[in-house]
Amino acid sequence: MSLSFERTPVQAEQEEHLEAVLRSLFTDQARQLARETGFVQRRSPIDGAAFAQTMVFGFLDEPDASYTDLQQILAAQKVVVSPQAIEKRMKESAACFLHRMVESLLTVLLVGESCSLELLSGFKGVYLQDGTIIELPDALHEHWRGFTKDPQMGTRAGLRVQVRLELLHGQLQGPWLQPARADERSGPSSIEEHPLPAGCLYVTDSKHVTFARMRRHNEAGRYWLAPATLCYKVIDQQGLCWELPNLIATRVKQGHQVIDEPVRLGVQDRVPCRLIAVPNPAVKHPTPAQVDRRPRIKGSRHDVQIGRKKAFKSQTKCKHHRESPRRRELSHWIVLVTNVPASHLSAQQARELLRARWQEELLWKLWKQSNHLDVWRSEKPMRILCELYAKLIGVIVQHWFTLLGCWQDAHRRLVKASKAVKKLAVSVVLTLTGETLTLRSVVTRSQSLMQRCQLNPRFKHPNTSQHLIWASG
Repeated sequence: MSLSFERTPVQAEQEEHLEAVLRSLFTDQARQLARETGFVQRRSPIDGAAFAQTMVFGFLDEPDASYTDLQQILAAQKVVVSPQAIEKRMKESAACFLHRMVESLLTVLLVGESCSLELLSGFKGVYLQDGTIIELPDALHEHWRGFTKDPQMGTRAGLRVQVRLELLHGQLQGPWLQPARADERSGPSSIEEHPLPAGCLYVTDSKHVTFARMRRHNEAGRYWLAPATLCYKVIDQQGLCWELPNLIATRVKQGHQVIDEPVRLGVQDRVPCRLIAVPNPAVKHPTPAQVDRRPRIKGSRHDVQIGRKKAFKSQTKCKHHRESPRRRELSHWIVLVTNVPASHLSAQQARELLRARWQEELLWKLWKQSNHLDVWRSEKPMRILCELYAKLIGVIVQHWFTLLGCWQDAHRRLVKASKAVKKLAVSVVLTLTGETLTLRSVVTRSQSLMQRCQLNPRFKHPNTSQHLIWASG
């Protein structure tokens, strides 16, 4: 059975764009940045293009790659050096060079085909935004400052990474890098510096939607959707001021099964919006086995082996916070706030769109568990920075291939798609050196591999894509 398929004109244009971006980024642009940062000061077999391709596609192919593995990727480019020669290149200038490569990704925007979800097509883009903090060794606190200056109080170095995902077409903005101690609502990743278009829907956490930002979104014609917090003071249509748990309890006594009413948030701000509360039938409490479960190992794994991971010497059990009485009152409700009119979005549809917010969390989960974004073999600070930047570039390139391969499928499975991209990582290196097929042919092969990268339908616990399709109907 043949897995070939006919390409549409849109797909052919996307393939051409991706080929131009990859060839420019990993050849001419890499050589120029290597000169500007001082990584390359004279003619050398390991120039900026060879080093960038080796680091990015080497760790994309094998997240726990050793110097020998990287040396083999370099040898595929007809650059034969010893593993020790690559190790000597892992210095501050190399980290600065790869950092500039990460920053150059901010100017690249690739858009995939629209997925077949009518619920999302009613907006001019559905944007999700979230980030993560990657803890770094204390020796890197001058590069990326952590939360504390005291070595006895915790990590002194950390990197905050944020990305913005457009759910309808798969467009990825970022990554934006900040020190861990910086405010995640400010800086280059903020709405103020990178605004969203009018008519779009911004689905994010409550910490990214303050009263001031709610008002600015309303004035700019942007829609927003976020979970409600207990600290909200709610003013109903009669002008009465309520605590959120008290308002929900009162409406339940009045016989409301689903709460959907226009309110104003804040005693002084009084931001107009909709308050929606729907019952949560799947309230789950952690079992003793889940409470005692150890977290996934992060940090250095210099002697990693298959099936065995090295844990930190100072690793302790997770801290579990006790649920407050006010939080317990709302445990059986899903409460959210939005400015989308009821004629444009029903209460149940808003609940399903809020569920889609976790697609961003799943993206970070994929990058950490499959690409080992927060895990490294070495304990040398500059090697750690080089590996981290290379993996950041690698996961963005992996997402670009996924856009062309399977994003148009609402039931896409990114875990399967990432495995298909990893299989072709070395082939991309060979095409960039002109030793094998064209780069466009590799992109086409990746689309063939991703034709079957789909989620299996579930009936007891449906997938998010199933919920969105049901809500659209």
